[in-house]
Amino acid sequence: MEFEIDQARFLSALALAQTVADKRSNNMPILANVLLRTTKDNRLVCSATDMLISITESIPVEVKTPGALTLGVRSLHSVVRTLPNKPIRVKSAENHWAELAVARSSFKLMGQVHTDFPELPDTKGQRFITIPGHAFSDLIQKTQFSVSTDEARVNLNGVLFECDGVTGTMVSTDGHRLTKYSLPLAGPKLERGIIIPRKGMMEIKRVLDRVQGEVGLAVDGQHIFVQAADLTLSVKLNNVVFPPYEKVIPGEHKRRVTAARDELTDALKRAEVMAPEKTATVRVQLDKGTLHLTADNPDLGVAHQELEIDFEGEPLVAGFNARYLIEVLEAIDAKEVHLDFQGELDPCVVRPVGDVDLLGVVMPMRI
Repeated sequence: MEFEIDQARFLSALALAQTVADKRSNNMPILANVLLRTTKDNRLVCSATDMLISITESIPVEVKTPGALTLGVRSLHSVVRTLPNKPIRVKSAENHWAELAVARSSFKLMGQVHTDFPELPDTKGQRFITIPGHAFSDLIQKTQFSVSTDEARVNLNGVLFECDGVTGTMVSTDGHRLTKYSLPLAGPKLERGIIIPRKGMMEIKRVLDRVQGEVGLAVDGQHIFVQAADLTLSVKLNNVVFPPYEKVIPGEHKRRVTAARDELTDALKRAEVMAPEKTATVRVQLDKGTLHLTADNPDLGVAHQELEIDFEGEPLVAGFNARYLIEVLEAIDAKEVHLDFQGELDPCVVRPVGDVDLLGVVMPMRI
């Protein structure tokens, strides 16, 4: 195999491939590699997988001899990154090695048998629905922060995606807080929600951030596929049952705060500096027209702040994790937000003021 490729274009493809490849796999070292396959119509197909997420990108190149080889993606990316922005000549050598040359620089990299590279999920027969890429990216952006990082809790280690062909909804929770966001999306009609694993969400977002305009989306019983230009990403779905999230969202409230989002966010960030490191607990006291925020850390000191608010209901004192409140506030684009409360042992529901269908539920903490 031999081909010539633009350095910047090669680097871009390898940057995506290395985020997918499993660099820590001891059982299958081939998963730390990228498969490079040239075609007769002057294309280079780059593929990487960790058996859960797979990515394939087709790049225009000058093919001199069709063929295939597989190389460690991390070392290949490191080499290509250091090369000047000029065409790179890549050629296969004996014993699965490869030679890279540009100007007066040359490298020899050790590869593996390309036929050992696993087969990737097939997109043939999939019915792709065209959707705005930025809309799907927005769904992920506004819910990814509250996905559980505890890999033992598989049903929480991903985001729930629901779509009826008109509206798309994503829900995430780690057991301490929950985020739900819906927007108009003429996507695939799903009989039931699917759970996209956390790493899969991040890779989909990475792909969507690279493209502009519309993308193709398809879902089967095991995978979600995203297709954009010459790039295809597949993510294996978590085959578990998501908790009944509707039961977590309070249906009514006895107290409502209306506050400026930026002012409240900044106050919480200042309070978080003084809050206990492990719990980030802040004391929230609501009185008529005033919200008091207090962070008390025996090792540091005390921070107290007051904000002018519109408040409906009886006075309330409760504790919350400042970081959880900050993250949901940062996901909201509106200038003003509602904070809805029942009692001191009930969750706080954060919503934008307006018609945006986004909410965050934050469980209370002991103070």
